[in-house]
Amino acid sequence: MVQDGTLHGALTGKVAVVVGGASGLGRTVAHALARQGGRVVVADFDQERMERTVEELLRLGSSDAALALATDVRSDSSVKSLAADAIKAMGAVDILVNMAGVFLQGPLARIKPGDWKWMLETNLLGAARTTLAFLPHMVGRGSGHIVNATSSVEAPTTIAYDGGAAAVAAFTRGLSAEVASKGVHVELYPIGPSGPRIGQNTRTRGMKRLLHPRDDLEEPWLQDGELVDRLIAMVDR
Repeated sequence: MVQDGTLHGALTGKVAVVVGGASGLGRTVAHALARQGGRVVVADFDQERMERTVEELLRLGSSDAALALATDVRSDSSVKSLAADAIKAMGAVDILVNMAGVFLQGPLARIKPGDWKWMLETNLLGAARTTLAFLPHMVGRGSGHIVNATSSVEAPTTIAYDGGAAAVAAFTRGLSAEVASKGVHVELYPIGPSGPRIGQNTRTRGMKRLLHPRDDLEEPWLQDGELVDRLIAMVDR
């Protein structure tokens, strides 16, 4: 909110990078951070939706800056550019939220090695790339928050997808223990089987219908719900 011409909020003065923030739950998270006064960098490969989201954030009036940076989390060079450009443009990055993902489903016997690689390249390695790109900056400053989101469906046809989520969880917990003494907080943001899944790009093997189909990627699924409140609590300390 604005008081005496000055922006005030729990995250006022903080810079947050939301990877995968152009649509779905990532977009909702970007809105929530901006509403708390955070200066938000939206990193995504969907240029049109990304720019639209940044326009929405600026119209909220609760944040004095928002930026779109085209990013492919499958590319080392793209992620390195994201980190360098975000830090240069905003001066520093306090919060990194990894929301990018893809969805893979089908009977395990129908999931090919190439499908596993496709999913893990974004869901696991994408989160690892962005985390490791921003980590030296945060360690150097002695502060920062990294939040890695995971969702699981826990069904017989989502073993591969759920396996990727478990790998992200293990990576997050291990890194958290390693860098806690350096002032950097690394936390897992589990969505759970009843919440919206992470990942709109989908591969389906041996099935006719998607689980939990979502037709409108522009409409945020959560406004001020428990999931978003929990994320704000993670980074507001």
